[in-house]
Amino acid sequence: MRTFLKPHLIVEPAAITASVIGVLAGRDRTGSAARARGFLWSRIFGSNRLSLGRNVEFVGAERMRIGKGVTFFGNTYLNASGGFIEIGDETHVDQFCVLYGLGGIKIGSKCAIASGVVIYSQTNQYAFAPEENIIDQPVVYATVEIGDDVWIGAKAVVLPGLTIGDHAVIGAGAVVTKDVAEWTIVAGVPARVIGDRRKAGAGKQIT
Repeated sequence: MRTFLKPHLIVEPAAITASVIGVLAGRDRTGSAARARGFLWSRIFGSNRLSLGRNVEFVGAERMRIGKGVTFFGNTYLNASGGFIEIGDETHVDQFCVLYGLGGIKIGSKCAIASGVVIYSQTNQYAFAPEENIIDQPVVYATVEIGDDVWIGAKAVVLPGLTIGDHAVIGAGAVVTKDVAEWTIVAGVPARVIGDRRKAGAGKQIT
């Protein structure tokens, strides 16, 4: 188990230096600036070969564990305040994703998380005390667990307390409100089972 580092001692100088490198290099996503930013942050996370796009924000970095070869594309926001975020090796998180790890998020290895995905591990309530304002009602925290080799399509939303099994596929724009079994393909609002990945177009190239 890795020891968490205090973010106020290391994170801010690293972030500033990485931003300067990005401006000077004038590159993003897969260029030298992304690798340089990733190198600096990998020292914080105890990882290696991390690649980091511009404007990626880590809140509560001392509560994050990031595997090797992970890529965060630009404008992604991760918040582990009071909770945790764990991401396995070689997972890619595309642009404009939001990971709210206040209740805990675990993501496996070699996952593909497309642009605009939002994962919640906490939620407000509306029925606990209906006469009270939403913001005055208790917040529920529940860990989200995502297995290995999972593909989450663009702008999908994953709600708190859910488990998504290994090799599952979440369709673009889906709202996941129930657990998803391994190898299962789901889509829609709310997300429903539409197939089995092992049987969907086996041997065919998707274009």
